[in-house]
Amino acid sequence: MTADRPPRKGQGAAAAAADIPNDPQELVEDIKRTRAQVGETVEALTAKLDPKTQLRQTRERMKERVSATTGEVTSKVTGKAGTVGQQLRGTAAKAARGADEQRVQLAVVAGVTALLMGAWITWVVRRR
Repeated sequence: MTADRPPRKGQGAAAAAADIPNDPQELVEDIKRTRAQVGETVEALTAKLDPKTQLRQTRERMKERVSATTGEVTSKVTGKAGTVGQQLRGTAAKAARGADEQRVQLAVVAGVTALLMGAWITWVVRRR
């Protein structure tokens, strides 16, 4: 029987007999095609039912998924790290500016305090 023309319902053996080629060479070719198809079917079924093959295929699928997920996570982490780095640099610069401003204020207060102390000491010494 050829795979190109499956028997129709209700025709049964008559349809199967009608599909058999009369020429011996065609019959041999038909048998070779059928054997090849049966062989492919058996190989496919064996692959589906073989636990080692199933495990290997599952492992390969999982590797692909893990690899894809790792790539996604890596890019996300890299993006977040860049953002956090920029925020830290901004915060550090802001803290440095604040420290500079505080140093200026501290220097002014220290200078005024030194002048006042000098004036007070002078006043106390002259008073005696």
